[in-house]
Parts: sequence; C-alpha cells; structure tokens
Amino acid sequence: MMAPEVHVQIWRPSVEASPGNASYVRINGRVVRIFRNQGGALHWGQKISFPVSIVDRNAIPMSSGEIHHAWERIGPARFLEAFLEAWEGEIHLVRSQVAPIRHPTWRPVCGPEEKGFLCRGNM
Repeated sequence: MMAPEVHVQIWRPSVEASPGNASYVRINGRVVRIFRNQGGALHWGQKISFPVSIVDRNAIPMSSGEIHHAWERIGPARFLEAFLEAWEGEIHLVRSQVAPIRHPTWRPVCGPEEKGFLCRGNM
C-alpha cells in the first residue's frame, strides 16, 4: 500500500445507480474517519467527491497500470476506505486505492500490513 497524504473512511448517504458502460464514476460522500491527514486537507464531516475507474464490461481492457474496480463491489457500499491526495484544490484517489467496508472502524481496514497494491476491504 502507498503512504498517501490522506487516508479516510467515507459514508455515502446515497448509492448511485449502475453507471452502464461508463469507465469512471464519481463517488460522493462525507468523511467519517481520518487516519492520516497531511496538510489538513480534510476535516470530519466534510463532503468530498472523487472519480473512481470502473470495469467497462463492453470494452477491451487496455494495459495502463490503472486499477479498475468492479461496480458490483464499489457501487452498493455505503462506506468506503480511501487513500487520497489533495492538489489544485481538488481531492484525487491515489493509485485507485479505494475499498468497500461494512462500517467505520477505529483502526484502518487497509493498514500497513496489507500486502499488494489493492486492499479488498471487508465486504
């Protein structure tokens, strides 16, 4: 896992409908836990929004190094844990690192002991 500027858990008050054949979706939510907040980019309860790349079932996958998430896992999740960075006044996902979680936790679900490039969450 990367050492990002920001490591948070997010509550999604509403779950968006299936994106059809889009390759990106915008995740909207509120910060409910902050594990790392370098530079004070976020605060508890703040509304945030960021794009997540998803698998387009109708397209041929291209080799880009970008991780594409299955909408079936990310879409219905009311809570997510994400590694973010703030630049140019916007919040961006770091290396596609977002994971569905059951509920907010006091310790990160995707902690430093996680192996590999992607945390699967606990859903």
